Amino acid sequence: MALQPFRIDFGEDAIADLHRRIDATRWPSIPFATGWDAGTDDGVLRDLVRYWRGEFDWFQVQDSLNRFSHLRGPVGGGEALHCVVLGAGEGRTPLLLLHGWPGSFIELLPAAELLARGVGDAPAFEVVVPSLPGYGFSEAPRQPGMHPGRIAERMHALMAELGHERYGVQGGDWGSIVGARLAHQQPEAVLGLHLNFPAGIVQRRPGEELSDEEAAWREQMAQWRELEGAYGQIQGTKPQTLAYSLNDSPVGLLAWILEKFEAWSEPGELWETFDRDAVLANVTLYWLTGTALSAARTYYESRRESPPFRASSPPPAPMAFARFRGEPWTAPRPLVERSFNLVRWSEPEHGGHFAAMEQPQLFAEDVATFFAQVVAGEA
Repeated sequence: MALQPFRIDFGEDAIADLHRRIDATRWPSIPFATGWDAGTDDGVLRDLVRYWRGEFDWFQVQDSLNRFSHLRGPVGGGEALHCVVLGAGEGRTPLLLLHGWPGSFIELLPAAELLARGVGDAPAFEVVVPSLPGYGFSEAPRQPGMHPGRIAERMHALMAELGHERYGVQGGDWGSIVGARLAHQQPEAVLGLHLNFPAGIVQRRPGEELSDEEAAWREQMAQWRELEGAYGQIQGTKPQTLAYSLNDSPVGLLAWILEKFEAWSEPGELWETFDRDAVLANVTLYWLTGTALSAARTYYESRRESPPFRASSPPPAPMAFARFRGEPWTAPRPLVERSFNLVRWSEPEHGGHFAAMEQPQLFAEDVATFFAQVVAGEA
């Protein structure tokens, strides 16, 4: 098998370089408090940077991550892919958990552990948590064109390399978009699809009127993109220009990512929603692997898929949608029903865009409940 055991092994020199760069940060002058309205809150960022420099222990994180079973290697004749496999065992249903940006495999591990142990009355699953191409320890694509459809192909090749002919898929953010593409591409392989981010919405038929609910949703999303969507425009058009800064300044990288954790999570105190060490582990992974550009290119490549993918009919796999309360991207239920074989709709009371990280227990329970129904033939 091309995949081989893998250990994370950054040394003291890498962390010393990170600390040197933090110490040399040239901070902008912000003479009055803006909160989060104009971007990352300066006071919150400075406080977190002090913690990052003085108290955060990457090597403790690295040791914790290395207790999992990591695999890495070339898959399907392409670049090397990385994944973590939890709960491997004969007779277990495989689940593929897919992250997005600015997340990583790290954000999914707490929920993955729960799914591998068994949640409630649901069976224990074999859980595969990959790093998407160009993220974490998966090699950056050597050629342009790694759009979501090709990422889906790579994820299917990874599952085949692991010996899984049929498997469940869960995705949020880009993971949702890739998961939906997988369900379209591999109807014989994807036994069920669980999403917590709207993706793969089937377009209305010509002449079909727009419902009031859909019209209101489209207006809401347009307003949201106007206020919050600049990051996507930049990463979708000029990610390389941005990357010179993000790859050179750890504080710049942290500011760019931290804003998204604050804006896309359930409203409330940031450090009541997230553990600081978990957020910094995720950002430090981006820093140490130097993947600011290769990850951002997902946006760029998505816009350049030719011809652009347009779902014309739902994929056959049974689908569950979890609409977490704090998720800024929403979709009316009728749109999801039109776009997928929807068999389960849930609205967890807590959690946002990073639900697996914010509420791992609630997230794992929702995923496990659905796939237990799929396995039992009840979905």
